Amino acid sequence: MNSVEENENYMVKQAQNVRKTDPSSAKAWILTAKTLYPNAFNVQYEAYLLERDSKNYEEAAKCFSVIATSFTNQHAELWQEVNALTNALRNENENTPEQDFYVKMYKHLAPEVQHNIFVHTINNSGDNLQQCIHSYILMFNKFPKTAMWQAPRLLEMLAEGMKADPDMYQRMLVEEVLPMIQNKPPELSPLLACRLYTNSLEYYLRQIMDDEKCDTTEAWKNIFKVLMLCGQMMGWEPFLPFSKQINQNVYWDKLVKILRGSPAGSSQVLFYATTLFIYSLHGYIRKLRIEDADVNHVLVEGFIDWRDPSSESGEVQSMDCTPDGGDVQSMEPPKFSATTPISQELSEAFLHAARCWQLLNTEQFQRDFSQLMLALPLAPWISRFLFDLAIYFGHRDEANKLMADMNTPSTLVQSLQILSLNLMQGSMTYQGFQCILKILAELPATSGQLLENISLKSHRHMIFLPLTKIALIQYCTRAIVSRLSRMLFEPNCSDRLLGDLLALLQLSTDKDVALKQHIFQLITQRKSFNLHTLSNYIIATDIIEELAFIWNSQQDDANFELTGSPTSGGGAGSSAVAGSAQPRRIGTRGADKGARDEFKSLIRQQIARCNENIPALVANFITQEHLTLAQHIFGMAPPVETIVIK
Repeated sequence: MNSVEENENYMVKQAQNVRKTDPSSAKAWILTAKTLYPNAFNVQYEAYLLERDSKNYEEAAKCFSVIATSFTNQHAELWQEVNALTNALRNENENTPEQDFYVKMYKHLAPEVQHNIFVHTINNSGDNLQQCIHSYILMFNKFPKTAMWQAPRLLEMLAEGMKADPDMYQRMLVEEVLPMIQNKPPELSPLLACRLYTNSLEYYLRQIMDDEKCDTTEAWKNIFKVLMLCGQMMGWEPFLPFSKQINQNVYWDKLVKILRGSPAGSSQVLFYATTLFIYSLHGYIRKLRIEDADVNHVLVEGFIDWRDPSSESGEVQSMDCTPDGGDVQSMEPPKFSATTPISQELSEAFLHAARCWQLLNTEQFQRDFSQLMLALPLAPWISRFLFDLAIYFGHRDEANKLMADMNTPSTLVQSLQILSLNLMQGSMTYQGFQCILKILAELPATSGQLLENISLKSHRHMIFLPLTKIALIQYCTRAIVSRLSRMLFEPNCSDRLLGDLLALLQLSTDKDVALKQHIFQLITQRKSFNLHTLSNYIIATDIIEELAFIWNSQQDDANFELTGSPTSGGGAGSSAVAGSAQPRRIGTRGADKGARDEFKSLIRQQIARCNENIPALVANFITQEHLTLAQHIFGMAPPVETIVIK
């Protein structure tokens, strides 16, 4: 150490010794040292520390400017202060008193010094990617014009950082960087711009999927903003901004217009169509669950109305969903029935998503679209959508395969989907019948109401079935009726089958008039008929009145027997159990006044029960009489699992 350095160090040491006890003496020592050795770093740095400790923002800024612009980067003390300054600027609203000093001192620095601090920090960040990115962000906030030529480098660094920590760097990209460049976006390579959009989309989708409190409208507004921004960077034709008031058909029409003017496999069409697909898919998945209510919807096969053989066409049709066979072949896709107030919105969202999906799976887009889907957290939505899509197009084999790969946490939903697949093939199997019993054993607490349009005339259709107690009972009942109604035209149609159909048809008091009339016609044509299920299960007034009319109008050569309960009352929970009591049999053949009085008493007893819960009664009928129903359908009782009805 030479004498000059010794003198510098001596004077600095003297100032340090009295800095806290006698600041004036310390300042005198430093002023002398600065006069003698103006180019000494340790002298200038000690002068800065004196002003810093005195909280003298303006003088500290002057001293800091000198050392920040006059000395090389290898001084560790200087970069400790620079780091402290930049950390304080990053947290201006949450600073300690010490950090607050740096913020106030920064305001007294000349603009060129402020800018140089960020430049030097960036250049000396080394492998510290996070520090470098934070410095860029600070510089863009303080000097917005620098973003014009520095933003591409920052965006490249963010893309690089996402490989190691996607959550943190996606958040920085979306919440801090993109808002700063959206007014004057820089030019980027198509590859980088598309990559940044994909990462931004992933960030918002994770918010939508994982955060129940997420404002989805705001999230989609931001997604469309980022899409427009990336489109500007690549010189694309602008798409439409997000608005809930814009019908999705308008978005689709805009996409088709862009498609017609773009080359095959255009990235512009790929990203616009992918965004529109995910937006429609989100709307579909969200609407499957009614907002503010614990009710889900499941897409299932609808039923076809029964038609009387004496109709004009002379054709006999059951209420099965489709013809027997594998996949359903049709020139036209099925319709959607308006079963609930939300059915229209659900069907529109589904069809929009399906339309985009078909476009994106054409040869020109399929490869790139598949890679995009793998990069986005959409697996739960996609699996449900693809299953419903297979159901919609009648691809039963594909739907069965998708179901095997799909994670369905609810056994109720799984049973319903299997039943719907079963009905699609046109003939109920043992598995489908078992699903009905499982569904009735797991009925939800939400009551709901009977659905309209669950059955339509002459064409295949789909329904969004709400998972409510009554709707599920109605669907299961209709599935059984659709199968049993086929047997009405078999030569050995039993009395018990006719009676069981009447018990099931109580759910549709103003529907299935033709089917009920046909059953009553078959009854009146028989010389002998025994109705076993009357007292326990039949309480609908329209059926009771028709049965009373038939009983009263029987001729002497015919015998119409009703089986009544030995006790009055009953209800859904009083179904007959073999061996519990000897039932009464009331017939028309040779009926005297006592038998007629007994019949009237039985009819009054049943009509008095007309206000009972018919859906619960029918559900109880199916579970209690499932062996008989299975005998009707399969000719033998299937190996049905033991079901406990709650």
